[in-house]
Amino acid sequence: MLAKNGIVVISLLTMLSLGAQKPVAPTITFLGQTYHLGSFNQKSHPQWEFVTGSETVEKWTTLVTLIDRPDARTRPELDRLAQGIMSTYTAHGGRTLLAKTMQGAGGVPFNYMTVAFEEPAKHRYELNFVKAALGPKNAYLVVYGVRITDPKDYTGKAKTYLDQHSSEAGQAVGNFVPPDFATLPRKEF
Repeated sequence: MLAKNGIVVISLLTMLSLGAQKPVAPTITFLGQTYHLGSFNQKSHPQWEFVTGSETVEKWTTLVTLIDRPDARTRPELDRLAQGIMSTYTAHGGRTLLAKTMQGAGGVPFNYMTVAFEEPAKHRYELNFVKAALGPKNAYLVVYGVRITDPKDYTGKAKTYLDQHSSEAGQAVGNFVPPDFATLPRKEF
């Protein structure tokens, strides 16, 4: 009986140790970098935030955010959604640098914008490159965030980044196809 109990104990310990392992966070590749899931929340719409390396959603230099928008399923609803996002950015101090309708793969149109937020107290700019598009079922958003920080010249570095990388970032956002939202975890953390 002890041998059987010993086997049971070993099996239980094995199962407990396997169960204690953290599940592997989903990853995406964007601009040649691997991003892992840093957070999920569903305050109003499902939103996944992906970060690189050891960065977190609280402290990042680049961030990819995916937002599922089942409230928009048609082109007019998508346009209203994009207008609402732009208005929200402006209401929170964002400066729209570019906003236009673009053509994606197969000629499918999407709304695109680049928005800058200056944060002088933190000596930084946050640049958001945003795509609002219709997916197979409904609309989605892809937001590529870049933080440019420098205690001496964050404004100059942000301008340099825009001059040298905004086209590349915009094209990457425009060409990015998010994973099937049904396959992403929906447990808040």
